[in-house]
Amino acid sequence: MRKQKIKVTFVQYIIYKSNSSTMKRFGLFTTIATALLIVASNAFAQIPGIKTPDSIEFQSGTNVCVNTVISTAKESVTLHAKDAWFGVANRPSIAKRQKHTVRLWAEPNFTTKERTSSLVITTTDGKSHEIKVSQPPYLTSPTTHTAARLMLQKGASHTGEWEESGICSTHNGSGYFAVVPVHGKPLATGFDKGLTIASLDKGDYLLFVMPNGDIKAGALFDFGCTLNASDELSPTHFIFEYWDGSKWVAPQSERLRRTANGEPYSFYNKYFRSAHYTTFAESFRLEEAATECVKVRLRVVKGGQGVTNIAARSAYVGMQLIHYPHIRSMRDSHRILFVGNSFTYYFGTPFMLKEIAASQGHAIDAVVSIKGGQEFAEHLLLERTIEAIERGGYDYAFLQDSSPNQAYYADTKRADIRSASRQINQLTLKHSPKCRIIYEHTWACPYQNYRGFGSYERLDALLYEGVHLLAKEVGNVWGISPIGEGFRQGRMANLPLLYRDNRHQSREGAYMKSCINYLYLFGEPFDERVADCGINPQIAATIRRIATEVVAKARKAEKEGKTGEWKIWSNYQ
Repeated sequence: MRKQKIKVTFVQYIIYKSNSSTMKRFGLFTTIATALLIVASNAFAQIPGIKTPDSIEFQSGTNVCVNTVISTAKESVTLHAKDAWFGVANRPSIAKRQKHTVRLWAEPNFTTKERTSSLVITTTDGKSHEIKVSQPPYLTSPTTHTAARLMLQKGASHTGEWEESGICSTHNGSGYFAVVPVHGKPLATGFDKGLTIASLDKGDYLLFVMPNGDIKAGALFDFGCTLNASDELSPTHFIFEYWDGSKWVAPQSERLRRTANGEPYSFYNKYFRSAHYTTFAESFRLEEAATECVKVRLRVVKGGQGVTNIAARSAYVGMQLIHYPHIRSMRDSHRILFVGNSFTYYFGTPFMLKEIAASQGHAIDAVVSIKGGQEFAEHLLLERTIEAIERGGYDYAFLQDSSPNQAYYADTKRADIRSASRQINQLTLKHSPKCRIIYEHTWACPYQNYRGFGSYERLDALLYEGVHLLAKEVGNVWGISPIGEGFRQGRMANLPLLYRDNRHQSREGAYMKSCINYLYLFGEPFDERVADCGINPQIAATIRRIATEVVAKARKAEKEGKTGEWKIWSNYQ
């Protein structure tokens, strides 16, 4: 019998009807492409009576599912994929004398080489047949990157790519994000305050890939992501895994928890009516060398049919993967809690601090609860914040109150601000008795007429005096990170530290904050390996110089007992 190769072709289509309000709400209008394999009457059959195609070819760069028709005779058969980059979605077994459409899924091939494998068909009496499976490469030339950051603007070319094919690249091609539907169901993708995916189910996963053809065994990486559950039906539990050699591996950290059914997961992503995004960070080390790319995934452990949002818009870091090629081992490790609001999450300052520290040989195990507009009193009512604090075991905690509260306290001595500060300190120390609490002295900005105080000079003074007064009266504060002074000095040096809203930190401002927090935490100068975190190297060097001077000044003033009064501080040398 003549062997016949059947090549897959693909057709995209719309999955929601015009009256589908949920899909319209989240801008979901495309699906993962699908395909049909038609089996000819003379299709190759190595096992008598069983009809299969000779070969199957996936597309390179769409999150594809393909259908192929398989007919059985006197024997039942089982099907399995020989490699982990594709699999059988709907029919792992077929009874005898049946004809079924088998649905296959595959990851996009984010490499420069075609990959091949086999779909193995095994009968109940042990006979087997392999169908060749292939997929051409998505990339045309090899690239090498050490950092991939998924941060998007609506309307940019990569968001159109996402809406059309379910794949999104970072702005410089340093990374690629895709959804892999292992159940073979159509997944709707869109853009609404980030990348949106509907109908994720258990086992489906979010894939993030960084091209790099020179990853040696033992290489160290940091991963970070920001997700949101957009409705009550969204998947709730995910496990983080990385590809190491020939298998997916989950870091065996103490934060790996278990569902009621005993399944391990890394974090939960719960819907809150007032959005409280999940911020997750994890470090890992490859045991084996990687060729062409490094890939990680977030696999759904407990699924749902709702909408998941990857917060990758504007100042949010949707996902990032950082490689430290010059770091072979860490000098120490610290478990750190971050509680704050948009003055912490803009441009991912916990991720930045983790990256800077790792580049200097310090590992940070970061647990983060950040929600826009929140002050301490509101954090004490948030499920995610309480859960993070109650995990315990922290060496340090960076606590960032609503920025104007420090100025308000200096101006009016509001008892509610003092009470909430005391409560969050006490709760943190209850679950982490040895934790060193650090308050963040935030920065002045012209927003709302300088928070109602009329000038930079007045607001600078009140923020400084307020945070020191609070720390003194509340107690149990190990230190105050002088971020506000760094912004003041940066402002005088004409550094672009504020975002376009003249309120939040820009990417450079986030770097200033992270550098100051690093220096305050570790008390040592930067070496030549220090991470720029994607900042222009010349600007980054200027920021580090100012941060070094500011922290040295703050530590000296603390040692000499000359903190708390603006008149003394502003003239202190």
